[in-house]
Amino acid sequence: MMTLQDGSDDTANVTDSSLKMRSDTIDLADQSLVVDISDALSERDKVKFTVHTKTTLSDFQKPEFSVLRQHEEFIWLHDALDESEDYAG
Repeated sequence: MMTLQDGSDDTANVTDSSLKMRSDTIDLADQSLVVDISDALSERDKVKFTVHTKTTLSDFQKPEFSVLRQHEEFIWLHDALDESEDYAG
């Protein structure tokens, strides 16, 4: 892999296990958990979204609920998932 800083090739440092691709099969017709993000609202320097959730999963207390989230929270979630080896990629 070439780095921008020094132009060196560091592919020798990559292990075989890190090269394996992960694949998950998802049934797109499955409606057991549906999340919709809508209603973007700009307030001064913040953007807020309403996250609507509908589910038939028993892990949830209610079948439908909505929460208000700020754009910064989505950035935090992205960064947290990106840093985790379980979810990165």
